[in-house]
Amino acid sequence: MPNCLINKHTNSIGNTSLSLIQFRLLVIIGTALLGSFMVADLALVPDTLTEIYITSRLYLQLPVCIAFLLASFHPQFSTFYQMALAVTMLLLIFINYWLILMCWQMEAFAFPYEGTVMYSLFTLFVFRLSFKYSVPYSLIVLLGFATIVLSEPIYGNKTVVSLGFVVVGLIVGLLGVLQIERALKQLSKANKKLNRLSQIDHLTGIYNRRTFEARFSEQLSLHNRAGNCICVFIIDLDYFKGYNDGYGHVKGDNIIKLQASNLTKVFRRSSDIVARYGGEEFVVVSTQVTQEQCLELANNIINQWQELKEPHGKVAGQHYVTCSVGFYLEQINPDSDKISMVKKADKALYQAKEKGRNCFVQYTQ
Repeated sequence: MPNCLINKHTNSIGNTSLSLIQFRLLVIIGTALLGSFMVADLALVPDTLTEIYITSRLYLQLPVCIAFLLASFHPQFSTFYQMALAVTMLLLIFINYWLILMCWQMEAFAFPYEGTVMYSLFTLFVFRLSFKYSVPYSLIVLLGFATIVLSEPIYGNKTVVSLGFVVVGLIVGLLGVLQIERALKQLSKANKKLNRLSQIDHLTGIYNRRTFEARFSEQLSLHNRAGNCICVFIIDLDYFKGYNDGYGHVKGDNIIKLQASNLTKVFRRSSDIVARYGGEEFVVVSTQVTQEQCLELANNIINQWQELKEPHGKVAGQHYVTCSVGFYLEQINPDSDKISMVKKADKALYQAKEKGRNCFVQYTQ
């Protein structure tokens, strides 16, 4: 989870999947838990340590928690989230270390150290500290704990056991974070692959109809503001049923794939939307084009089949595979409607079929 950018659609912090609202709620819950522990701790510590305990919790740790919460309202919080998390939790832990040390030096009271492990697990798993930051974080936590327990006999003959408990807790935490990150990366790759598969027509490798609809809507919205022109082309293979029945479905599929390949060679811009509309019918949306460019593009679609000369002898009078094209060009305005535009291009295609096929027609009012 090294990337800390907030996704503009999900409002999540990096790859943690935590939204800002969830994060703030967790901080509030964590702070509330810290306050609830005070009740049990105050019943445990000697009365002479009450003041130092309250100082550590209310006057040191609480302000740190509040500062962390307020930092989340910074517009660039996502860019420094991981660093802020690591620093904040280290501050809380070292304030805890200071409390442990003061309790021992003032009253020879061995304040429980288990909170160190609990803070760390909360940091690694709840707040989702990345493995990149978890390693130095854990080393600093361990170094700090080792320093106080080896320099002072706070836990007596249980010092080694206590140190070992913290070491094991941190190692388990690191292994857990590493496994989670690997699993999330694999899941992310799988989701991207599934997302791509859901957008692509499995036979031709170009967009499917659903993706066409979505992208067309995006292009309309984008170019409406600029008042640009959009042209919709509908392409249909001539006498395809006769070809498919006569040569078989395998060759029929190959012709459909070849048509898709032809279109991607004609429409090369990244903004062009080339999609299989259904069966042997294809649709293309091209933006910022002129009347002359549309005529040239339509002519190129027809000419590609004429150059290929793919045999088609299964229909009387048809010698080679051809296609028909209908297109509609419109200057986008607030009243532009993709359904209406596709219908007009489809009417033009029907006129091309009536003219004898193997030609293109532009829809005119």
